[in-house]
This record gives sequence, structure tokens and C-alpha cells, in this order.
Amino acid sequence: EIDCRKRKITGREKIRADLIARLPEDNGGDYGSLSVEVSAFTRLARTSLRGAGVRGLFSEAPELMKRVCPCLLMSPATVAQYLSPEANSFDLVIFDEASQMTTAEAVGAIARAKAAVIVGDPKQLPPTEFFNSAYVDEDNLENEDLESVLDDCLALGMNEKHLIWHYRSKHESLIAFSNNMYYDNRLCTFPSPDAMESKVKFVRAEGVYDRGFTKINKKEAEALTEEVIRRLQDPVLSRSSLGVVTFSSAQQNYIERLLTKAIAAKRLEQAAYEREEPLFVKNLENVQGDERDVILFSVCYGPDASGRVSLNFGPLNQSGGWRRLNVAVSRAREEMIVFSTMTSGMIDLAKTSSKGVAGLKSFLEFAERGKTSLAVRNGANPAAGNGAGIGKYIAAELSSYGYECRYDVGASDFKIDVAVVNPKNRHEFLLAILCDATNEFSVKDKNVLQVQSLKRANWNVLRVNCVNYYNNPKREIKRIKEALDRLSGAEKKGKGYMRYARIYKAVAQSGGESAAFVTGGEHDGEITARLKEIVAVEEPISRGFLKTRCLSTFGILKSGARIEARLDALIDSCAFKKERAAGTDYFYKNDRVITQGKFRVENEPCLRKNEEDFTAIETLALIRAALEEKVSLYFDELTSLVAGVYRIRRPSEQFAAFLRECVAYGEARGVLVRSVSDRITLA
Repeated sequence: EIDCRKRKITGREKIRADLIARLPEDNGGDYGSLSVEVSAFTRLARTSLRGAGVRGLFSEAPELMKRVCPCLLMSPATVAQYLSPEANSFDLVIFDEASQMTTAEAVGAIARAKAAVIVGDPKQLPPTEFFNSAYVDEDNLENEDLESVLDDCLALGMNEKHLIWHYRSKHESLIAFSNNMYYDNRLCTFPSPDAMESKVKFVRAEGVYDRGFTKINKKEAEALTEEVIRRLQDPVLSRSSLGVVTFSSAQQNYIERLLTKAIAAKRLEQAAYEREEPLFVKNLENVQGDERDVILFSVCYGPDASGRVSLNFGPLNQSGGWRRLNVAVSRAREEMIVFSTMTSGMIDLAKTSSKGVAGLKSFLEFAERGKTSLAVRNGANPAAGNGAGIGKYIAAELSSYGYECRYDVGASDFKIDVAVVNPKNRHEFLLAILCDATNEFSVKDKNVLQVQSLKRANWNVLRVNCVNYYNNPKREIKRIKEALDRLSGAEKKGKGYMRYARIYKAVAQSGGESAAFVTGGEHDGEITARLKEIVAVEEPISRGFLKTRCLSTFGILKSGARIEARLDALIDSCAFKKERAAGTDYFYKNDRVITQGKFRVENEPCLRKNEEDFTAIETLALIRAALEEKVSLYFDELTSLVAGVYRIRRPSEQFAAFLRECVAYGEARGVLVRSVSDRITLA
């Protein structure tokens, strides 16, 4: 905060003061060396530049204009029209969107300046003659992209400065594809609190591409138009600005006609057009520079009436077509919706070498499946963390307290070391924990800008000093836990260990079968599906209890060697993920690196009755939660407490042995300490 105020004072205010100080002072009508130019300026102003024009103004008062207007915003054509062709008449010329400007257009402005800054992205649209003619056959392109002034500057080996921070997308998934596909994950992007859900959605439209005739996809355009109208009519959704991007000019024109008609019929002109950012419909060639909250894509191309998919996607097939795709898919701030009759599986890359077509296939796959479809490219690893490793240990500690955590969260080089899931809403994160590990970001980036960016994205942020953690990890974990308790409202609920409890959810029984149902082999598919359902609902679960639960749901009361062997074979065929604890493997479905740190309880009658039915993972969480409140417990006291929670009236010797294994497991993990007198405390 102090840094922001300092930058404001020393930056904007200082520039303003310096510019004012440069203006000529009026000493009784005497302006010193600028007196002649001030007189000329006054005369031209009174005559509204009659007979002189803007060019005459700059010619008659060149030094005065430099002081009054030290910065001019002009196009290359305007520079040629209004400024005299004099070398070094400006200190600096800056070109924006230089990737779309030819060298021939830019050279006139460059010649008038002492120095130049050429700003652009070589991975975005180049200058093109495409669509300049009255008729364009997109299936048979002849016009090629032109070289830009940016390309020529890069070819000359001019000094380069790369800007890696991405500002537009409010959700990381909106830029993740371009960052991975075209920028080698070098863009610094920031995850959102709801990062677990992608904001790029795929809508499969039932339609055909009218190839060779109208070159439109009617059903796809109608589906997109319906979505636009739905959003314009919704009082909440209509707050977000909308933009439509098409992959062909024919589809653009058709959607424009549909939308114009539908908006007029529904009287939605004000919601669509009379706003700060009106609705637009543009194609790949003219959407660069535009952005909207929500972008809706119409791919248009796809199966024709005969079901054949042509791999001719218009300008996308050109050598620079991939750059058009990169521009198109990075226009959204909040959400992207992709309408397509074609899926990624319909594009056969063996039949084309076009980089643009390969990009389209990957983009469709990303829209269909999310970030899991992104491959590691050019040595970049979006899943790799910053190498510190401290986040993994903090996440494990917090998970033992009942908080579900992810570590190294993010799709770019910037990672949130630990992101804690909101216990009230598992679709979003509650807290971002940042560790000051060594990475390529500057101190200012790490301490100020990254924190500001996360807070603007509605994150709660907590910083952890690595030295403090190494010196006293227990103190730092306590500090983090106290912050989490405040944010989650756990302090208001009390500190009882039962706040970590959750109800055991079980798969219901579906019928009464005999042993032959399992051993016969005819119902393997149904049994396998049931095993997967049980693991998904009742995870984590041991092999023995999984077999018991499977038989129980089918109404089979007795087991035997043949049934056991058959179920073991079917379980092995499922290849479940598993986590080993206290010498036992526990199956689970979700791709979790660390456990949730909670334990499950049941209402009578209980499904879990024997020590094999409970998990060492949950039991350790229960023990740790109890010791947070009780400080320490003798083993006999601990046995009574756990048995009471699990509703076991008479704990057996086998159950006591199971608890000792759980305590040993906790000791091995550095969570518990057991004294010689069998007294157990937290480490």
C-alpha cells in the first residue's frame, strides 16, 4: 500500500509537475524565445487554422507545440499528412500493435524520431490482404500474410524486452490454452479462487456445414443466437458484455442477420448496443484488439451433409493461421463458450501439416476436457512448481487438521504454494498461501504485485517466510490454522474434535442375488461398475471392506474362496488409485495427492463393524483432532474415545491392535509422539 502511494506521487504527479514547468511563462506579454511562436499560435487559434491547417500549425510553432503537446497519438497515415518530413523532430516514436503494421507504413514515422519502441506480439495477427477484395473465396486463398515492422525488427536483432504479465483474463483457464500452446507457459497468469472449474465451455450443436454452397452452419448459428438472447434477457447475465467470434466471414454475416432480427423482435437493443461495450460479431481477421466479458465462438466448419469433414478451415490453414486462432481465443475476460458441430476427434492431423489446424484440434479438445488436455510443450511443464517443496509439507500439515489443500496451484510459472479448499464450498478455494522461495520473479513482483493481483481476483492471501517456517514450523502452522479458522468460521463452531467429522455416505442395496451372480462371469460388467461406484462414494476404502460392501449391495450375505478370488480379480482390473497407510492399501477415485484430514461417522445401524472396515487415514485424523482438544491421552483413553466415535460397544483385541498401528503410522509421519508410559501427544 505504501509502495503504491509512493509510485503514484513519484510517477504521475511528478510527470504532471514537470510538464507544467516547461510551459512558457507570461511576463507581461513577453514569452522569451517562444514569443514569436506564441503570437503565431494565437493568430492561428483566432482564425481556426484558416489557410494553414494542422500541418501549418506544427510548422509555424514547432517548439511551442512540443511543450504544449509533448505526446501525440497519431496513425502512420496521419503522421504523413500533418507532420513535415524532418528527421529527428521527435525524441521517441512508439508503435502499438506493431504485428499488424507493415514496414512501409511505419518507416515514415520512424524517420521522424531519434529512437523507436516497437510494441507487438509476433504470435498475433500479421498485416494481411485477406478480405480486402470485394469477394473472397475462403476455400481457395491466394493472398498471403505480409511481413510486419515487428518481424523486420526481430530479424535485425534489435534489443528485446518481453512483457510476461497477462492482465485481461479474470480466470486463468481463459488464457491457459494460448499460454501453453503458443507461449510455452511463460506468461505470468494468476489462478482464481474458483480455479477448479474451467470457464471455457464446449457446446455441441447439432448441425451441418454447407460446404461449397452457402458456407454456413445454420443450426450452430441458431444455437449461438439463442444463447445470446438468453443472456441479454437475464437481469444478472446481461451485466456482462458479449462478443461473438466466427471462424469464417460467411458465418459472421449469417449470425449478424439472425441476431439483428432476434434483438429487434425481443426489443433488446438497449441491452445489446446502448452500453459501454456493445455486442459485436466479428471474424478471425478483425477481432484483434477487442475484448469482452463473455466471448461466444462459432466454429462453423464441421461435417457436411454427407458426414465428411473437410480440413480446409479458410484463413486458419494459412502459414500464419495459428496466429489468428491465438488472437481469437484470448479475447474473453470472464467466460468463453465454444459452439461447434465438430469435435476434436473429427480432425485427423495425419492429413494436414497446418499449424493452425493442429491448434484448432487442440483448442476444441481443451474446451471439451479442460486443462487436463494441455500437453507439455517445448520443455515447459505447467504442473511443475517453483522447486521449493515447502508448500507440499504445509499442505500435508493443514490436511491433518481437516483442511483440504492443493499445492503448486496454477497453470503458468507463477504458482500458489498452497491453496486451501473452502470447507463450505468445495468448488472454490478459501486461502492462498505464498512462500518466499527463490524464483525468477523480482522482490517487488513477489511482495507487492503478485499479492495485489490475487487480492483483485478475490483471494484471501497469507504469506509465509521460509526461514520462519524452517526455524519453527509448528508456530507457522498454528498461525496459518488460526487464519483459516477465522475465514471458515470454525472459531464460532467451537473447538471440539467432532467438527472434523462427516457423515459416511454409502451406496444403497439394489437387490438380492446369489453367489453364482459373482462367480458365473456373466455379470462382470455390472459388478465392476458397482465396485467403481462404491469407491467413488465411500473412498477411501480397503480391499476387504470393498468386497464386503459390494456383496452387501447385491444382497449376497455369504462369501467364500471362489467369490473372494473373483472379486479380487475384478478389483485389480479396475486399477484404482490407492494410498498406503499402516500397512494397508486404501482405494480412492479422486486424483488427490493428500488426504482431506477428516473422519467419517455413522448413525446406527452401522455398516462398519470390524477394524478392517475403518481406515488408518481417517483414524489418524480423528486421533489428531482429539489431541488438539485433550492435549494428551493414554492409549486406553484413546481406545475408548475412538470406539465411542465409531460406535463400537466392545472394542476387541484386534481393534486395539489396529489403533496401535494407526498410532505408529502417526509417529512415522511425525504427527504423534508416544511416551514410554503409553501417553500419546501431538508432535
